[in-house]
Amino acid sequence: MENLKEITKLLPGYNCKACGYKRCDLFAEKILEGENPENCPLLFKEEFKGNIEKIKEIASTLEPLEIKKTCESKTGLVGLLDGYNADFLLDPLPEEHSCRETLIILSKNPIKKGDHIKYRPLGCPIPHFAEIIDDAHGMYVVHLEGPCNRFNTEKIEYIEVGIALIAAFEGVYNGKTPEVGKTVKFIPTHCMMQKVHSGVVVEVEGNRVLIEGIDLKVW
Repeated sequence: MENLKEITKLLPGYNCKACGYKRCDLFAEKILEGENPENCPLLFKEEFKGNIEKIKEIASTLEPLEIKKTCESKTGLVGLLDGYNADFLLDPLPEEHSCRETLIILSKNPIKKGDHIKYRPLGCPIPHFAEIIDDAHGMYVVHLEGPCNRFNTEKIEYIEVGIALIAAFEGVYNGKTPEVGKTVKFIPTHCMMQKVHSGVVVEVEGNRVLIEGIDLKVW
């Protein structure tokens, strides 16, 4: 288990999916099973210099039986940042690349559907980059654009809108079936910190769920 934690800490922690996995800890498990850490393009950035060699060194010291036990011991859904247990992961809707977030934006900068914005959710230390996919009555539905947008050849101009309140998340739940009206704890798979969020389930249709009253505090 310690080897898995060490490798996860050496990965960028952006959960950007560039390696082909939803989260860095899942990629760390695959590295223990033989996946090449060079499949993470962010490890080649200067700030992570030397981490590939350290990861390969850790992985090379384990015997196959140790790797099997290590990967099997990782159970449950736990926030990487806070260590809280979550009821489920929230995946994107089919054919979409991130969960939908509904924002309340107080900035006076004019924004509309199709614009790309930079904001910081109230209570989160990480700036977010997103595309507005719908807007109505002062609420904006967005798709998150993670660190991988820096690899795009197309230059995107982001409109700075400052602090935003997250009113809702919508996506596909992966785990315990949520009940309408109940408060749930969940981890959006696009969240770079893999932090547990909480909110109230207001709609469930198949495995699609809408959660409102979002809070980054978990009691």
